[in-house]
Amino acid sequence: MNLLTKINVNRKLQTRIGVVLASLLIILAVILLVRHKRNHIHDLPSIMESGRLAVLTDSSSLGFSKKGDNIYGFQYEIVKAFADTMGLELVITEESDIKACMANLKEGDYDIIASFVPITSEWKKEALFTNSLFTSRQVLVQRIINDTTQAKAIKNQFELANDTIYLPVNSPYKMRIKHLGREIADTIHVVEMKDQSSEQLVHLVAMGKIKYAICNEQFAQRLKFMYPNLDFTVPVGFEQKHSWVVHKESVKLLEKLNEFLDDFIGSSDYWTIYRKYFN
Repeated sequence: MNLLTKINVNRKLQTRIGVVLASLLIILAVILLVRHKRNHIHDLPSIMESGRLAVLTDSSSLGFSKKGDNIYGFQYEIVKAFADTMGLELVITEESDIKACMANLKEGDYDIIASFVPITSEWKKEALFTNSLFTSRQVLVQRIINDTTQAKAIKNQFELANDTIYLPVNSPYKMRIKHLGREIADTIHVVEMKDQSSEQLVHLVAMGKIKYAICNEQFAQRLKFMYPNLDFTVPVGFEQKHSWVVHKESVKLLEKLNEFLDDFIGSSDYWTIYRKYFN
């Protein structure tokens, strides 16, 4: 074998070794990525080990709000009670975009979405829902145009034809408005407002800055006292169950949450919180 042949053989051998090593590195990287992703999904044992419960909720009086040194919110107080019973530090992040919430949950960045998320077949494919917290339907939010007679512009769903409703970005109720348009055989336009919760949009309607918004009927019981110039009597949807959400792999967390909610909802502590926000 001459020198040139030896050089070619060595080069081929080096190339093969390089390909094998590169393949092994790729396989190793994939394994580490999968392991990292699995470890990143926090079920109850890893949550207990970390001592922290990471929760997403919307920015509202029913989700999470701050006023000076005071922290309040209907769902905040309930999930805080859950964290306290587990001896966990509660870490709250505000997010009104349900699509962003679901994406962050799937990535394992958060453990619970503590917002009133309607249980739909679409979302059930993405995550696990707790037992239902309450059942409610959506109602139209509009200004009263005559204080003397409490007159309102829209009296039924058909009058929404070719009109516009404002929603938070990626609102879970956007699909409902589209379905309602089909039901009345006309178009209902939807404008999605970035960085706005349903409660903030209700305020904009009261101020006359936008025309219509929607909110759930149970929440409307509280808002009608805060905004006497608004009407909440026209339904735009059917009754739906609303729940909190956890990752599809957080089975033990779901079980513990359901145990807590079953015991807590209806207790004296629960009714104390409920009356604070709904009476």
